[in-house]
Amino acid sequence: MPLSITHPIFIRETLTGIIFCLLIYGVVFVFPLLGVFVLLFLPLPVLFYRLKLGRNSGLLIAAISFFILVLMAKGVAFDTLYFGLLLATGMVLGECLERHISIQKTMGLTSLMAAGVIFAALMVYAISQGRTLSVIMTDYMNQSLSIAKQLSPEIGMDPDMTQKLISSMMIVMPAMFMVSFMTTLWMNILIIRKLIARKGIMIKSIAHLNLYKAPDMLVWAVIGCATALMIPSDPVKTIGINCLIVLMLVYFFQGIAVVSFFFQQKKTPMALKGFCYFLIAVQVYVLILVIGLGFFDNWIDFRKLSASRK
Repeated sequence: MPLSITHPIFIRETLTGIIFCLLIYGVVFVFPLLGVFVLLFLPLPVLFYRLKLGRNSGLLIAAISFFILVLMAKGVAFDTLYFGLLLATGMVLGECLERHISIQKTMGLTSLMAAGVIFAALMVYAISQGRTLSVIMTDYMNQSLSIAKQLSPEIGMDPDMTQKLISSMMIVMPAMFMVSFMTTLWMNILIIRKLIARKGIMIKSIAHLNLYKAPDMLVWAVIGCATALMIPSDPVKTIGINCLIVLMLVYFFQGIAVVSFFFQQKKTPMALKGFCYFLIAVQVYVLILVIGLGFFDNWIDFRKLSASRK
């Protein structure tokens, strides 16, 4: 039974969740480079206390933390909106996990929700400013690069090269957002699984993530996106490359699940597992190999999941 919002334990735990969010803000503002990685865990306090204490606690943590963020930032900007989205993500994940919605649907629904919210917010902002979305995003990326140069002045970049970089990034901007957001989702799901397991709680939909398998129909989506790259139309190619990047992440998750499955089956030592995961993170060729492993798992069925279901 959920605790009353006036219960001392509820108040103490909710305040603890807010403090964790504020600590993440602090790291992001004081150490921007480190903050890029710490920001991945912003949904976690909301998610943890949503599952532990109920919906009221999660809502209070998300709402109060966002209100304090707006005060700190002296207004609402792209960054504060994204922070708010991550806080809301903790609530959405909590709702999905409590209802034991499958990991595929949880990831898909939450990612589509985030994409819709961001697109709607950007469109409203663009209309209010009387500028196109392309101009707004280009200005934002110019500002981000300027900040990066100030933080690392030793990194020099030719103006022409900078503009080429911005043009290239504009093409894959939607995919970059989705990859970043879906990675954040996956990381928070992995961590929350460990945290709630220590409390003796098991959520069926995330209990066996090493059995994760992407929907079979996505194979056709990959084929379609690859075909789109060969069509002599820039809009079609842009859609194709963005969708293909996101799909590669989905199959990376499946490849990692296959790797994790065999580590568990072979009872691989922790040190060796850590070394292998480190290689996957830093070596592009190993990363591509894991993506291929996930993609071809649809036909080869490395984990023999089809046989086990029978």
